[in-house]
Amino acid sequence: MENKLIPQPESSLGVFGVIRESFKTTSRNGKRLFSILLLVFLSYSQVDFLQEYTLAPVTNYFMWQLANHPNIVHELLYNFDQTIYAVDTFKALREIVLLKLCIIEISSIITLIFLLATVCSSYEAYTAKVLGTKDLILKIFNSWNRSLLTSFYLVLLSLGITFFYAIVIVITSFLPVNSGVLLFLGVIALSIPICYIYMATVWMVSLIVSVLEEGSSALTAIGRAAELMKDKRLQASLMMVLFVLADRYVVLVAKVLASYGGSLSIELVTSIPFTNGFDCLLNLFMFVVYTVFYHEWKTSHDEKEGKGFYLPIVNVKA
Repeated sequence: MENKLIPQPESSLGVFGVIRESFKTTSRNGKRLFSILLLVFLSYSQVDFLQEYTLAPVTNYFMWQLANHPNIVHELLYNFDQTIYAVDTFKALREIVLLKLCIIEISSIITLIFLLATVCSSYEAYTAKVLGTKDLILKIFNSWNRSLLTSFYLVLLSLGITFFYAIVIVITSFLPVNSGVLLFLGVIALSIPICYIYMATVWMVSLIVSVLEEGSSALTAIGRAAELMKDKRLQASLMMVLFVLADRYVVLVAKVLASYGGSLSIELVTSIPFTNGFDCLLNLFMFVVYTVFYHEWKTSHDEKEGKGFYLPIVNVKA
């Protein structure tokens, strides 16, 4: 006797189904997402203007010193205190490093807040829940440390993979050139973009897990992301490919616009708002898409594990 009270698992959405649901979620949560987008866009633009007007002059001075003093590296290493221009060049290099680190730190903080706010509000909107501004701020405050710790471990993992590829290429370069070595290098070269796309996907899903699941951070969040992506890696990676291609297209168009600029001011007015505007839109929609992905994967995974449903036991007498 079949128990008709047992609910059947819902079919998982495909790539285009997730995109459709993401558009609906964005529209349903439009006011809040627009506010987040506007604040992030203005923040990124201010950082870029700051970089152009503070870092660019110092960098140009440093490059000018390198061009006019071919032996400056030797002077920095052996006659540092005896040469005035070497001291000035070292100060410029130190200022470049400090400014660059400061800009990277500020941009990372903006990106983290952007991710937290978008994922939290989109998940609540997708699940038809109402999230107030105070609740959103509280969620961001409670999850930022988990996301930051997860990002740290993801950086270590990415550096480890990069180091592995570098070691393999260096070792292979010392081998005698033959068809086998060339074939191996070709396989390594083809695997690099595949690994990049997959790692970018794991990175994104791991961060979303760390935001939405309490107690999930660092290696736990990465493992949970791999568990949820099981049997869905191709689907998730395909979506990441689309976002990467769209981002490269925006960068290409921005370079074309910058090439028509006659001065630094014109270049800043055209390229930076264009690049930041479309980058923010792409990132926001990517966060929404992978939030919807996460919900679908989690629902499907919980159904397979028998979670989230009460399955009554029916005794049938013959």
